[in-house]
Amino acid sequence: MDLRLSVSREAESTVVHVDGRLAVHGVRDLEGTVGGATDPVILDLTNLLSADDAGVAALRLLIGRGVQLRGTSPYVSLLLRVDLPQGR
Repeated sequence: MDLRLSVSREAESTVVHVDGRLAVHGVRDLEGTVGGATDPVILDLTNLLSADDAGVAALRLLIGRGVQLRGTSPYVSLLLRVDLPQGR
């Protein structure tokens, strides 16, 4: 599986589920999906298997824009080099 993005609603937020591998060719799709949301966005990374440099940079940029992360594995937290709460 390369990358699959799916969107759901939760309370007053848009949840973007990121499944598979986030690589350079999927960054534009992720940014478009997040950018199209009108509510606060939560990225659910529970099923994110890996991210290349472009994917990590995109996640960092989205965090900087106020996007919240949920389901970050220790691997993803290490890639992002930030202390993220687990299970959020």
